[in-house]
Amino acid sequence: MIRRSARLRTWAAALLALSAGASALAAPLDPLGDPDQFRRDVEAINRKPLPDGEALARAVGNAVMVDAKVRGRCQPKKISIGKLEPVTLDGMIAAMIAAGRIENGWIASVRLDDCPPADPIRVLLLRMADGATLDGVFAGQGESLAWPTLSREALRATVAAVSQRLHAEDPQCAPRELTPTGVRVTGTSPDLGPSQYGIRLKGSWTELWTFEPCGHRLAIPIAFRTNGAGGAWWDIDQPGIQFAR
Repeated sequence: MIRRSARLRTWAAALLALSAGASALAAPLDPLGDPDQFRRDVEAINRKPLPDGEALARAVGNAVMVDAKVRGRCQPKKISIGKLEPVTLDGMIAAMIAAGRIENGWIASVRLDDCPPADPIRVLLLRMADGATLDGVFAGQGESLAWPTLSREALRATVAAVSQRLHAEDPQCAPRELTPTGVRVTGTSPDLGPSQYGIRLKGSWTELWTFEPCGHRLAIPIAFRTNGAGGAWWDIDQPGIQFAR
């Protein structure tokens, strides 16, 4: 069993790195300052209008096309963009806001309308500090309750588990990059709290992450448990990993 924790305030080092060369203007967020002021600042950031229109479609579409080319997937001509969910309190996003690099960030679920049936793509949408420029980044495929930083950290451990199992089952299979082709939530605890600008402060949930390297199919069960301080623990169920040729 692999267990790790992702904490909201462990990004202090990233904050320092991002701050290098940042604007001398007052930071829009100060996560280490007065908690009440921090809360008010987060709420003010999220009262601003959501991205929409052509700029939104272009940023999300570009992210989808880049992913399709990198992974050799279907390149859609038509997409449907779901509701934008703010991830302001995700550690990486909050650090970039505090450093004056971006204004806010959201996760969007994107359906590829004219491609073969598949789980939707998740795109991390960033609005730059100028309040206008949008940039989209592939953030995964499928349904997940894990916020971007948590998902990226869990992915590293999950890929390691997949690589280990692949080496045992098919030593000739050595893909250069492993990315889930599907993620779904398999259970939630009764006390699972709502999203608080991207993070959750209460409860636990389980997900199944699917990989399909070299024609094989690996399903990785992973459990997440919030730590009450903006982070979460995760456990990879090694005995529960399913491998199919």
